[in-house]
Amino acid sequence: MRSNPISVSMAILIIATVGAFIQTEGASWDVTSHLLRRPETFFTPSHTLLYAGIGLFVIAAAISANLLLKNKEVRTKSFSTALKLLVIGSTVSIVAGPSDFLWHQLFGIDGLLSPTHLTLITGMLINSIAVVLGLARILVHLRTENQRLIKAIMVPAFAAMWLTMIWYVYMFALPLSDGAHFNFNLNPIYESIIAIVALPTISSMVFITASRTIGRFGAASAVTALLLGMNSFANIIPSNQLMPFLPWYLMLIIPAIVSDLILNKSIIIRGSNILKAERSVIISGAIIGSMFYVIGYPMLPITFAEPLSYTFHSMSDILTNFLRTLPLVLLFTTVPGVAMGISGAIISTKVIKVPHAENVPRNALSKVKNNEQ
Repeated sequence: MRSNPISVSMAILIIATVGAFIQTEGASWDVTSHLLRRPETFFTPSHTLLYAGIGLFVIAAAISANLLLKNKEVRTKSFSTALKLLVIGSTVSIVAGPSDFLWHQLFGIDGLLSPTHLTLITGMLINSIAVVLGLARILVHLRTENQRLIKAIMVPAFAAMWLTMIWYVYMFALPLSDGAHFNFNLNPIYESIIAIVALPTISSMVFITASRTIGRFGAASAVTALLLGMNSFANIIPSNQLMPFLPWYLMLIIPAIVSDLILNKSIIIRGSNILKAERSVIISGAIIGSMFYVIGYPMLPITFAEPLSYTFHSMSDILTNFLRTLPLVLLFTTVPGVAMGISGAIISTKVIKVPHAENVPRNALSKVKNNEQ
């Protein structure tokens, strides 16, 4: 009996979602371990997660390549692009592994932004985007019960993509790239500008796109909650010095829920025209964009260390300086964060197409689509 190609594709994307989640978490945790100066061996918990994720992606890519080669019908489906991206992203990641080993053999300890690290995270980014794209596009081919499953799986998929995008920006924004032979750190002002422009744009864009794609109240909040949990587990909890701020950090879910309510206000206030749909999206994007600096705790304060004239020697320096400079930082990051958050909202609604948007519940976001038509 021949396998149903849609079912096989769905299984591929589920495997890849698990891979994206644990790979991103492992990579983020590994950076924290380095900053904590913990003994480095290959067999660490963070490496286990990272390479287990890569292994799952290799499996997903191999099945994808086989399916694409043997099934002409799958190649005509819109989600086939995601399967192709999985093959490309996994190949890039596989090449990055031995290349990084060779780089270390030749040049010793390196920093965050080395050519091989950039290659690895580029593969991770391609894979994480492929997963979200594939899940969104395969929905229209599924029955209702499978649609519910895929929409639930989209929550960790979007969270993993969001965190991967954040770390891609960190590659250029964090001053952690001074290795034994090469210093790839950018000018501190450029690093700060990159963070202020890119991070709120990404946060707003992912938040609103998740809400549009999953199509119900609570979806974007769940993605945000999972992102906060992933960052807490990988970057805050491993360091006792950072733990006092954890309860306050987790309270970021409150403005996320408010933004989610604004996006889906028709579910709460049926028939209300208090806010136009477009305004709802803009307000939500502005709120999420304004949160980018605190979302970036504990890594992002390192970016602003030199511009704010404090030194970063170890993780124990972060919390004290973060709290001391928070009012000043918020003063000069909130306005650009709001502006870039609005830009991210516009990109989500005007540029990013959601294949099944006509099937989602009627809310502020579906009204945007109707108004555009």
